[in-house]
Amino acid sequence: MRAAYENHREGGFTVLSVSVQESDQVIRDFISRHDLTYPFLMDRDGSASLAFEVVNTPTTFFIGPDGTILDTKAGLVSQDWLEYLISESIGT
Repeated sequence: MRAAYENHREGGFTVLSVSVQESDQVIRDFISRHDLTYPFLMDRDGSASLAFEVVNTPTTFFIGPDGTILDTKAGLVSQDWLEYLISESIGT
């Protein structure tokens, strides 16, 4: 995720990580440990997870430039999956 963000953010690709019911310290430690630079949002009460029917974490939603959910994956995602969707949605 980090590599995709760093390689394509200039072309309009972004990553928003939503942390579900985790403490601020746990998230800060995770960000620091993995040297992440993309934004993290907090779903403190789990309501966003319920609204998007997230059953497992991590779950990745790939959202196109128009706001449409193009694909969803539960579990870890491959670089190939990300690169394919990025090239389809923003043409890089």
